[in-house]
Amino acid sequence: MIRIIRSFLCVICFAIFGGGALGLGGIVFPIMLLFCRRPSSRRRILSQSIHGSWKFFVWLMSAMRLISVKYDDINSLKHLRGHIVIANHPSLIDVVILISLIPRSVCVVKKSLFHNIFVKRVIQHIYLSNDMDATEFITRGTEFLDAGYNIVIFPEGTRTVAGRRVRLHRGFAYLHLKTGRPILPIHIENVPPILGKKQKWYDVGTKTSVYTLKLKKKIIYTMVDDQTIRDAAICITNLASNAMF
Repeated sequence: MIRIIRSFLCVICFAIFGGGALGLGGIVFPIMLLFCRRPSSRRRILSQSIHGSWKFFVWLMSAMRLISVKYDDINSLKHLRGHIVIANHPSLIDVVILISLIPRSVCVVKKSLFHNIFVKRVIQHIYLSNDMDATEFITRGTEFLDAGYNIVIFPEGTRTVAGRRVRLHRGFAYLHLKTGRPILPIHIENVPPILGKKQKWYDVGTKTSVYTLKLKKKIIYTMVDDQTIRDAAICITNLASNAMF
């Protein structure tokens, strides 16, 4: 009975999330963009709107006792600027939790989300697709970082599958080498696990899932003599993997 009630509450939360995304993307954002012509102002408004709405969603799930979020130092996240934030990806709402905690942030998301009826109008103006050309990714990523935004990246490219070997894409490493911006690894753990790769999205079990975010030591890599960009990117990827897992 408890599982059924919690599943019903989860459906309500995601219905609100989807309805809110449609409202923002279909009504609020178009009106905002009509009156705001400067690209920098548009980015700021869109980023703040997404941050605020996703913060409400996390609060809603927490109020319903579906999840609980614990973190090391909320102040360091609130004042973060110009960082490349990387994290492991155990569940469907990891990006929502991170964006809700980190103002002035954008995220690298799956290409399929740019065709998702609920969120495409929300993310298309400010987020980055994970299949874009490497040169374009570096160029746009550098623009965001220089403007003080944080870029949230899940280097696995998809949600973690338990028991499967973890392989990280190196895009974040090349972005770090190009910009010199610090990398902040974050380890996310949710116990008991919900919203995983092979779990039903509405099945949130019988107990509150506790999300624990652990901030790791920042990575600032300096290339050694005769080291190639590729070798440096491999080293950075290994450092990040050790920090996150």
